Amino acid sequence: MIKKWKKNSSKYLLDNKIFKMREDSVTSPKLGSDHKVWVMEVPTWVNIIPLTPEGEVVLVNQYRFGTEQASLEIPGGMADPGENPKTAAVRELKEETGFESNEVIEIGRVESNPAIMSNHTYTYLAYNCKKLGDQSLDGTEDIEIIKRHIDDIPKLIREGAIQHALVVSAFYFYNLHQSN
Repeated sequence: MIKKWKKNSSKYLLDNKIFKMREDSVTSPKLGSDHKVWVMEVPTWVNIIPLTPEGEVVLVNQYRFGTEQASLEIPGGMADPGENPKTAAVRELKEETGFESNEVIEIGRVESNPAIMSNHTYTYLAYNCKKLGDQSLDGTEDIEIIKRHIDDIPKLIREGAIQHALVVSAFYFYNLHQSN
């Protein structure tokens, strides 16, 4: 049986508006040996699959600094401190695309990367999305809106046009939701 590791000490190495980087000194319950490990304390993340009445998914194509290239995704981002994940997903949809929906449901939740991150990512599905406004982007966002029919999504994933792991998991949750 896996036992919890003992945390001997903890110190912050970095603290910014997106995450805190923490270094912990821990002891292995199996070997008794001490190790240093690093954890990113990250806010709750959300993403949302926006479906139009015509069955199109409203995708966002945006530059990502980690890969230094554009990434085809669904709208998403961080929940603000104290913000409900569903509220955050609806807000991100509106800010990134100008689309809105009154039919939003949670379809899944994953641990973003439990090896090094402390947060969860919630996935929502929004039905009957309509463009009711303009994008409201911050200074680090430059987002192109692309619509593709929901039936085209598996091919976009298979061919590598969609590679973001949290977006791929969102469409997995969508498939599970549709099969129920």
